[in-house]
Amino acid sequence: MFHSIVNDIYKSFPDSISIFKYYLERHIEVDGDHHSHLALQMTSNLCGTNELFWQEAQQATIESLKKRIDLWDGVYRHITSRKPVANTDFEKVELLY
Repeated sequence: MFHSIVNDIYKSFPDSISIFKYYLERHIEVDGDHHSHLALQMTSNLCGTNELFWQEAQQATIESLKKRIDLWDGVYRHITSRKPVANTDFEKVELLY
């Protein structure tokens, strides 16, 4: 999901978001595999066999995903409403992750 959003934005504004694109791609790569596995294990440990806990976890997950969608929709609207910036010095900045 995030890869397609990043690529769509980059196609429209290649000169002005290349560092942001790198940051998002790196974040997706680092977090994607590792955190999802840990989150599933943690949820299983916390909820155990308690059905009410599982229902609460499911509702919290749904609400969290809705908020995440709202966040990224806002980021997308902000970026796409801006005029492209030509020849910025942002390309020279090195990001340490």
